[in-house]
Amino acid sequence: MQQTTNTSAVASLVLGIVALATLLTAGLWFGCLPLPLILGILAWILGKGAMNTIDAGFGNPSERGMAVAGYVMGILSVVLSVVGMCCVVGALAGYVGIVLAPFWWLKQQPWQF
Repeated sequence: MQQTTNTSAVASLVLGIVALATLLTAGLWFGCLPLPLILGILAWILGKGAMNTIDAGFGNPSERGMAVAGYVMGILSVVLSVVGMCCVVGALAGYVGIVLAPFWWLKQQPWQF
């Protein structure tokens, strides 16, 4: 049986690289913060599928490195994207808390002006 190129391994590697690259640019533009999450999930799924195919004997064993690299980069970009989103939400919550801080004493002691 001839072993062909596993397109899932290549796609996983490319998506993992693009996900990490867009994650690095998310600090410049927060609108692209969900993009590495989506690309990372796709790289994660395609990498795991490619590794399973290679382990089953249907893929080229020399491409397992690409599948593992895409799989790891997908996991890394998903984790870092979630951490980044939590930081953005926390910063926004802190900003709202600081903006509303002067009015908290009105709710706690309504008799003082």
